[in-house]
Amino acid sequence: MCLLMRSVAVAYCACNIAAADAQVVGNTITADHASIGKVQAQIRNYDQAIAVVSQLNRSSSSVECNGVCYFPSSSRPIAWKCDPGRKCDLLCTVIPPVGGCN
Repeated sequence: MCLLMRSVAVAYCACNIAAADAQVVGNTITADHASIGKVQAQIRNYDQAIAVVSQLNRSSSSVECNGVCYFPSSSRPIAWKCDPGRKCDLLCTVIPPVGGCN
């Protein structure tokens, strides 16, 4: 429950950083901030899990990825990095969850 509240708080903060610049397309929300970078958050549904993935693209730096897989009786957080220009991807169909880059 605490992890869910933290994830919601992170998403809330990401939305409020640049609310005027936030854009929602499908299941993805994007916000830009001149001094921080571009944040994207995405929610995916699996048969037995819900995945929340966020990525922070800083200028000329690696992409910071954070994700949580919410299962019926537990949750699993994971953090990883991707090369610039790549997209964070989270696979919740395996235990432990696996983060990847597309």
